[in-house]
Amino acid sequence: MAGIAVREALRTYLFATLIPMDRSAWPSDDANLFDAGMDSLRLMQLLVFAEEKWKMKLPDHEVTPERVESINALVAWFECHHNR
Repeated sequence: MAGIAVREALRTYLFATLIPMDRSAWPSDDANLFDAGMDSLRLMQLLVFAEEKWKMKLPDHEVTPERVESINALVAWFECHHNR
């Protein structure tokens, strides 16, 4: 699970599928995703996508605002669970 590939896959899924916007408007990796249009339904869709794509289990009790607020936070959290 390479960080750059994970980031690009998350960006593409988020901003081409879940929160569609022009690529030039995609927020930075530190930007708050909820300010960009993320909501609880989209978050659940994103977590299912990640679990299926990278074959990992993300425990529900670990879903906190700090872990899901940005691309950087998500990548760090996902990397903790990859290959567990």
